[in-house]
Amino acid sequence: MTKTLLFYDEQFPYEGTRPDKEWLEQLDDTIEVVGANQLEEALTDPTYNSYVHLHGPYFPKKVWSKLLAFFQKGKGLLHIGGAPFRNPVHLTEQGEWQIERAQTAYHRLLQIHEILPVDPAPVVKLQADRRVPIFDGKESLFAVESTHNLILHVTKHKDRPEENGSSGPMDAHIYPLLKGISKDEREVAAPAVLLENTKGDFAGGRWIMINQTIAQPFWQDGGIEALIEWSAFASKGVTEIWVKPNYAMYQPGDRATITIQIEEMRKQSANWQFELVVTKETEVVWTGRETITATDDLQFLQVPIDLAIEKGQYIIECIATSESGEKRIFTQGFWGNDPHLLQEGTVMEAGRDYFKKDGRPFPIVGQTYMTSDVARKFIFMPNVAVWDQDMATMKEAGINLIRTGLWTGWRHQMFIDGHPSEDVLRAIDAFLLTAKKYDIEVTFNFFAFTPIAYEGENPYLDPRSVKAQKRFIRALVARHANTTNVQWDLINEPSMFDPNRIFQGPRSAHDRFEHKAFVTWLEERHDSISALQERWDMTTEELPDFASVTLPEQEEINFDIEDMKQPKKGLRWLDYTLFTMDMHNKWAKELSDTIKSLNPKQLVTVGQDEAMYSQRPTPFFYQEAVDYTTVHSWWLMDQLVWDGIFTKTPNKPNLIQETGMMYVETADSKAKRSEKELRNILERKYTYSFSTGGAGAVQWLWNTNFYMDNTNESNIGVLRADGTQKPEADVSYDFGRFIGAIRDLFNERQLEDVAVIFPYSNDFSNRKFAFDATTALTRVLAYQMNVSFRAMGEYHLEALEEQPVQLVIVPSAHNFSKEAREKIFNYVKVSGATLLWTGPIGLNEYWEHSQPLTDELGDYHLSNVVREEVLTIGGDDYPVSFGDRRIGEINKEVVSEQKDSSLIEVKLGEGTLLWSPLPVELNERTDVLTALYRKALKHAAVEDDLRWIEGGNLPGIYGRKLTFRDGYLYTFVSEYARDTTIKIQDTATEQVYQFTLEKERSVLFATDKQGRVTATYRDQDVTV
Repeated sequence: MTKTLLFYDEQFPYEGTRPDKEWLEQLDDTIEVVGANQLEEALTDPTYNSYVHLHGPYFPKKVWSKLLAFFQKGKGLLHIGGAPFRNPVHLTEQGEWQIERAQTAYHRLLQIHEILPVDPAPVVKLQADRRVPIFDGKESLFAVESTHNLILHVTKHKDRPEENGSSGPMDAHIYPLLKGISKDEREVAAPAVLLENTKGDFAGGRWIMINQTIAQPFWQDGGIEALIEWSAFASKGVTEIWVKPNYAMYQPGDRATITIQIEEMRKQSANWQFELVVTKETEVVWTGRETITATDDLQFLQVPIDLAIEKGQYIIECIATSESGEKRIFTQGFWGNDPHLLQEGTVMEAGRDYFKKDGRPFPIVGQTYMTSDVARKFIFMPNVAVWDQDMATMKEAGINLIRTGLWTGWRHQMFIDGHPSEDVLRAIDAFLLTAKKYDIEVTFNFFAFTPIAYEGENPYLDPRSVKAQKRFIRALVARHANTTNVQWDLINEPSMFDPNRIFQGPRSAHDRFEHKAFVTWLEERHDSISALQERWDMTTEELPDFASVTLPEQEEINFDIEDMKQPKKGLRWLDYTLFTMDMHNKWAKELSDTIKSLNPKQLVTVGQDEAMYSQRPTPFFYQEAVDYTTVHSWWLMDQLVWDGIFTKTPNKPNLIQETGMMYVETADSKAKRSEKELRNILERKYTYSFSTGGAGAVQWLWNTNFYMDNTNESNIGVLRADGTQKPEADVSYDFGRFIGAIRDLFNERQLEDVAVIFPYSNDFSNRKFAFDATTALTRVLAYQMNVSFRAMGEYHLEALEEQPVQLVIVPSAHNFSKEAREKIFNYVKVSGATLLWTGPIGLNEYWEHSQPLTDELGDYHLSNVVREEVLTIGGDDYPVSFGDRRIGEINKEVVSEQKDSSLIEVKLGEGTLLWSPLPVELNERTDVLTALYRKALKHAAVEDDLRWIEGGNLPGIYGRKLTFRDGYLYTFVSEYARDTTIKIQDTATEQVYQFTLEKERSVLFATDKQGRVTATYRDQDVTV
């Protein structure tokens, strides 16, 4: 007979209501109660198959090694009373139990990385899960209490070690046994969960974790009987069962086959009965019953379904019952192909700023989705029933777009070049059909970081690789040439070129194709080898001809003023970076053309992260090869407005295609942010997405992906690992409701009157200041001054004439393309616009100094700055401070006729140049920036669209108005420490609006052209 070991000690720390002695005496003889002094020896007794822990987070420190060894034998656990194994307890010299501080070290050894508190406030009732119904009928044993979220790290290896996005072995599975349900029937907490360890160090172990304290009703009203039942369940160990159809999609007329596989994770056997029911649109169309004897060897049973499949969705429910009475419910599904469903409606279209769908504006409130059961393996282990349930929930939340696809495992779809896998392709078919059922748009991603090279040398430039990628893409796109709810993402977060050095800026693969392409590119860009020698500062011996050019490594470039121990040649880095941009575009256009040859109307994009400051493919460059651009706003938490503005190109929508919260830890290895703080961050990110003219926002990720050897991924997701919704789910529901209500507003957005030019020559050079300069400008202009602006790229200035502005700003660029500079000057001369240029104006893209506009500016030369400079604006002196390394890094211009630095104002044709010879955006002070921008705005006659009556002078308060053909959208964000009253007046309608802006939260509302409020974000909590 197997026994259960129960640890309870009246003297040992405990939370909640302790069990009385008479209650414990009701335990049967399969459970033995031991105290702290006997526990260490008892854990070595092989007759115990499971362990019951009543002391919640507290455990005797001295027995930890024995506890760990016990679990590593695959034995069971029933934990009751809060966060498991969080506080070690030791005996003091005085014989008293001493509770140590909360620690993560112990539960991390049980593959629980962190444990976060879950607020019970939204919970109105508790409900048992039907899939593992061991809590069914026992809900009354528990009260609604604070509980916990287990952050799992059950995967410690990669399926494909060579792939950065690889998932890993599914060593454990988690199920919510008891769920907290909100008033709107959302599953928002899981006070009790089941962890089943199927592989790895704890294989066979069933762990029931009740992560809240229990009160007297538990002990009085049947808790002892439940404890006996649950400990017996844990003692039995894991039986791994999978139920799946052979394909996720069949053609009409086919007959499906269901495969049942079962394996005991311990050396034991048991008879299991399976009752199968197949339904189509709630009608039962087939039933069956099978019996299998499970052993510790994997068993398979194939069950043919005697049914001619018709078009439509089929759901399989399987009730598995063991001879001992254990019950499990599994759901699966498949589709009968329905091309007519996929072809209903129209494809999504891209306008200048927003998308349209079926003739109406289509602002995006989206989610990245790779399923809640197997994460990134969802295409290779499809489950239509899970997809259906998840998409139904997303539709209810207002989600209108899913981004999905392949981040790994490309060989599974096409193991051999030119021979795609039919079962994988059918799974994608079924996924698109399920999304179409709920009228959800799908962006399908093909590659990640660098495309798979197959047998080629360079993933972007080897013709063999590119041809294989085209076959890979065509195999799927050809099946969906007429599907109306899909568009294509060529690659997630691309880096050039070396697959082993992603996210590091340009990195050469040093192959013959890259070298040949670089030489050809240089020959087309430069008139002669002599010109290239001069621009790169190389001798004729160092660079005798184009063919002698070598592919540079970052270690060969002098990126820093103190990088001078060995001579380096840094001027070539600009050309190499520009070359990588062009090669990415060439690659993207080739693949896009493959898609467009099948259906020219389906949209194509590239999903890029915050690459703008890392010299990797960036929207202003790759926009020419795609239908819309993207940004993934992750790490730059202080630059979210910058993220949106400087990735929005003039003529194509920009989608915040991934946004979410990276996991950050305290010094003592605990989560730094609470679930509510994460919700507030996400809400701000969504608001910024719309406020900067973006086409919408897509969160990463709907379900937590804990099947990666990456604890950052284990923390990210709307759903916890146990499947319940975090507070951040509110953002999807609230934005889905609000944006859905005002979607028709997103027509003909009025453009901003101010354009800031992003200085790419500097950003791509070996001395980068562009990021610092433009982010400093954004913080002052957008936050402190509440002035909206748009961006243009230095190498993409065509929109200046197509979409004229009143004020152009070039901030502290230093080196700048001579051709681009002349384009800006000419625009100002003809249009009458105002140009504000800060910092050196005479450096070209290769850092060569000249004196443009000598007739207007006179003689001037390059000089170093001093620590404390002064800029005179309109007779007032403003301190300009260049601290730390800035003193040595940057330059100013000195005008011969000026004794000190002053803002220079000169006419340029019909327009005006305002020139600050000091690179003020790179200084430490903001007063000078505010004064300078105010002067430029006034000169350009840029008018305010909002008058701030109250709240506008507070730090961290952001707000703007977007003007559309039929109304207005107002967006406000607080990064301020207090709730504050905001009062504004719209200068167009003269309407006054007042509301409370909570700290760290957002307020959005829409009005018609007369200023009448038509919709408010979170209208149940916010009054305007």
